[in-house]
Amino acid sequence: MKVKIVLNTLLLLAACECAARVAEWIHPPSTELSFEYAPYRMLKMSRAPWPLNRDGFRARELETYRHSFLIEFLGGSVCLGVGTDPGPSVPERLEAALHRAGYSRAEVLNLCQGGATSAQELAIFLEYGLPLAPQVVLSFDGANDVMHPQPIGEDDAPNLPYHDREIRARINGDNALAHLAALRVAARLTARWSRPKRAPVNGVPETEILNSYHRALSVVRTLTEQQGGFHALLLQPTLHYEKPWSQQESAMWRARYPADAEDLSRVIRDRYCTAREAVESWAPFYDLTEVFAHSNATIYSDSVHFKGPVGYAMLFDDLARQGLVGQIGLRYRAWERTWRQ
Repeated sequence: MKVKIVLNTLLLLAACECAARVAEWIHPPSTELSFEYAPYRMLKMSRAPWPLNRDGFRARELETYRHSFLIEFLGGSVCLGVGTDPGPSVPERLEAALHRAGYSRAEVLNLCQGGATSAQELAIFLEYGLPLAPQVVLSFDGANDVMHPQPIGEDDAPNLPYHDREIRARINGDNALAHLAALRVAARLTARWSRPKRAPVNGVPETEILNSYHRALSVVRTLTEQQGGFHALLLQPTLHYEKPWSQQESAMWRARYPADAEDLSRVIRDRYCTAREAVESWAPFYDLTEVFAHSNATIYSDSVHFKGPVGYAMLFDDLARQGLVGQIGLRYRAWERTWRQ
């Protein structure tokens, strides 16, 4: 009798696992990006809707960028190019514009990682970007540093990467059975049915967030300039700051946070305002926070990512208007004279 119960239990578990695998095949996880642990930088993309090199970047193998006029982007998912049919990313648009202008040996390296904060960007730059001696380094960020800590996000300190808790759980072996599809499907259903837990009202002090952000940026700038390079800060926009929302964007945000959507949006807007004031004296500084200030069309698919190609197109057009392409062109011509000698 006991043997029969054990066998029936095993058969039932096997059937559940098979059903879960079929469910994942029919309805794969909605997230397009998957990560694995990487020393120091924490985040490393292991799956994405575009080719990844062996280091988890949306780029060719890094050694192929040597001996070119190299421009490196550091940032999170918006710099990476995440969105719903978003078209070419800002790094891709910049490289195309430089080539059209005749700067044929200019190459743009996208060292961005989804969810990365400025601390992870610094770690990535130290290990992968700085050894390539880039002529230009562009920190295209701000949202992850501002929005990850409590009360907006779930992190209890500044400069922790997206999914930090999940990654730490994997390192500690807390989810050793994560290879089982039944557990993955159960976790997805639980997350869908359970109401999101909001962080404490007080959260992480704003000064800690901004000081940490500024310190990481300062190190990247110092190291870049010590090698003779040019560093610039591109402050990333967000739905919550300087944009009139469309009906679709408002409905999306209310559906995502039905209990406290307006309160969270207010906190994000206030933090962004403070962050912008803290870095607006940074030179060179390309402020992108007002790019969508006069557009009430649906541009965002969530709080920071874009729906359709309009978002990235408008961002790049504003960067060109602010003179980024011309600034890089001046440095390219000086580099080319040296290179030809």
